[in-house]
Amino acid sequence: MKIKYLKRLQSFGGYQASRVIWITTLKDELLMKFNILDKDGILLYQISERPEYEEVDLIDYSLSNVHLKEIGNFFKEDFPEIEYDWDDQEEKTIILGYFGEFLARRHWLARDSKKCDDIIVDFTFSSSTGESGESASKVEYIVKGTTEDEIIENILLPRLMERERLDRIFVNIAEAGAVNSYLITVQEDK
Repeated sequence: MKIKYLKRLQSFGGYQASRVIWITTLKDELLMKFNILDKDGILLYQISERPEYEEVDLIDYSLSNVHLKEIGNFFKEDFPEIEYDWDDQEEKTIILGYFGEFLARRHWLARDSKKCDDIIVDFTFSSSTGESGESASKVEYIVKGTTEDEIIENILLPRLMERERLDRIFVNIAEAGAVNSYLITVQEDK
């Protein structure tokens, strides 16, 4: 049975992460710190998440309302179930942290895929309605020469179909330093 799906390339509007630090502590907690730059390379903000805190720290350098609108449009278009209010500092920090984490993962994948002979596939299964509250993330290494469509249709979609209430995949496919990001949404009932 062929699964109908919509595949949308994610561009992130030219925003990028820099100075990305990922550290796993001895208690197996993750520490993240990264800068987010605009398409001209100007530092907009920095995110830090310490393992002992559940909160994210945001340092705003030159983030404007134009930047917030562009980042907001990304979420409205691709993740409409996520609600936020830019006037609420806590929600602003969470959304900018979430957006920054997308970019930080792409940064990591671009760097590591230059050193690897395989294709690195970083994916998250989720629900487009946000109702289930479930998601599943994983990183896998696929043999070089496998096409993106083969990865999506033969590996990811069959696994997604095994999971109830999940109908969407956010996937980064990295090979030789190039990263393509897609949002895949199943178009028919499972």
